[in-house]
Amino acid sequence: MRVLALDTSGPWCAAALLSGGTCLESLAEDMPRGQAERLLPLAQEVLARHDMAMRDLDAVAVGIGPGDFTGIRIPLSAARGLALALDILAIE
Repeated sequence: MRVLALDTSGPWCAAALLSGGTCLESLAEDMPRGQAERLLPLAQEVLARHDMAMRDLDAVAVGIGPGDFTGIRIPLSAARGLALALDILAIE
């Protein structure tokens, strides 16, 4: 199972790619603002490093905190949108 994990629950933006329970790649950037604009491009960078695209995913997972409302809402919204568009699981 190929899973994209997303997290912006603090002053950072992070994405990781897991396959078969192994973390293939993770990227994180410290940023107090701008996570909403950076999250999906960061996720695409992680996927591209492994010659994958969003359509290759089986699920998308989200870190749900602890964190502030906006920091948790950003990846939840992104994950829900991806899951609906790609017809894959969304895991929190």
